[in-house]
Amino acid sequence: MGTTGDEVLEAVRMTFEQMAFLDVAPGLAADGIPPARVGPVLFLAYTWPKTGSFVLFLPKTIRFLVAEGIYSQSWDSLTPGQLDDSLLELMNVLAGRLLTQRFGSKTTYSMGLPTVLFDPPEGVPGREHQDFEYHVDQSGFILVWNEAAE
Repeated sequence: MGTTGDEVLEAVRMTFEQMAFLDVAPGLAADGIPPARVGPVLFLAYTWPKTGSFVLFLPKTIRFLVAEGIYSQSWDSLTPGQLDDSLLELMNVLAGRLLTQRFGSKTTYSMGLPTVLFDPPEGVPGREHQDFEYHVDQSGFILVWNEAAE
């Protein structure tokens, strides 16, 4: 796909650290149990210079930590809209960083708006995909990057 796991890790680490003050590490959490691939998920598609998408499988624990980090308040004092907004903004920034790494800072790219899907998307024929597993403390999460084959 043209982007290394180290480059993706750096974008993920930087985004979570700068936006939510969370330390992300690569690989499975200490319990070794793979994160669940069930909805809801964060999703963002892009259409230029290639067609692709990002899917972020975040468990509730990390969702709440992200919202708390962004708003500096306990997650249970936030509205559902604030919870969603914090996650969507995280996805938007992460996707922008990944696309800049992938295509370079001088390339214009076109991406859609981040959204919450309640059912994870199915694989798309003709697209390559890479799964990147990370964890925050004891909670694992997955970033899936799909892109049209070369």
